[in-house]
Amino acid sequence: MFNRRNLVTLIVGTGMLIVGTGMLVTAGFAQPKMQHHNDGHNLLGPELHQNGKHEVGKIGLNAVVAEVSNDKVVGMSVGDLPARKVKSNKKLASGDAGTVKIAANGPIRLAQVEVYYGYCFETGIDEYCYWYPATDVVVTDVWVPY
Repeated sequence: MFNRRNLVTLIVGTGMLIVGTGMLVTAGFAQPKMQHHNDGHNLLGPELHQNGKHEVGKIGLNAVVAEVSNDKVVGMSVGDLPARKVKSNKKLASGDAGTVKIAANGPIRLAQVEVYYGYCFETGIDEYCYWYPATDVVVTDVWVPY
């Protein structure tokens, strides 16, 4: 037998709302975005040493463009998508730019923490981030932690 409590539990538990027209609509739970992390340093390659705008990939039909000035990335753009400037202590994109191999007989401490800077673009479903080591980026604005 359905009483009010069971009906409310059923509606809340399934995450659906019954609209007056009889259609089922989701309750607005956020879906996780699919994250795509790219190594911007490797994608630019030798173009990092050439001033100008360089295409490093595509998001849908839009070209991902990195703007380089004096061997530094000064901005990125993808069509009309807004760029979000982020930084992280974790290496989120693969590649061996800046890696160091160490052999030791005992414990070792590293005093330097690397910071990576990224330009992230959201399409609504996916998030694309292009990561660079600190030496490749002009850091003038506020970069939010990722």
